[in-house]
Amino acid sequence: MKRRGGVPRAGGPLRPEAQEGFTLVELLIYMLFALVVLSIIGGLLISSLSIERDVRSASTAADTGQLISRSVQVGVRNASYVALQNIDDTQFLLARTAGTTSPVVWACQAWFFTPAGGGTVYTKRLSPAAVIAPPTGAALTSWIKLGDGVSPGGTPVFGGVDGRITVALAIDAGENLPVSINSTATMRTLATRSDPCA
Repeated sequence: MKRRGGVPRAGGPLRPEAQEGFTLVELLIYMLFALVVLSIIGGLLISSLSIERDVRSASTAADTGQLISRSVQVGVRNASYVALQNIDDTQFLLARTAGTTSPVVWACQAWFFTPAGGGTVYTKRLSPAAVIAPPTGAALTSWIKLGDGVSPGGTPVFGGVDGRITVALAIDAGENLPVSINSTATMRTLATRSDPCA
């Protein structure tokens, strides 16, 4: 005769059947194993987030440097006159540049580098051509900021001679090494008078 919950024993009470489940030791081992696996996965996740942040910082810095370099290249390539002034620790690059419309409309375009605030490059374009003076303080509100975190890349940010302008930038990329951008822009035309830009 078999009873529920136990097996009859001769001359004694019912013996309970072996119950299935985990012992406390087994539960502790499984929890320890799960903790190790979760620690590894968490470490990989934190590492991938850190790498993604570094890549994003470097990419943003490279984009900023290319934007500044491209702006100067386009302006100088289509220029009939280029002038560079070093004023204290700032630089002012001015170009009388041709527009892309037909008939050609001349514009004055300028770039201004200041080391203040971590280093910033600004630009301003006036079309039709009109005088652009080096900015001072509040005058920068009418300028467009091309990028900040800019420092000279071993040489001055803007350099050059005879219609050839070099751009040497080191862009801050957060915890990474700065991103370096070096380029050269050459005027396509012979230099002519800059009026009315300067």
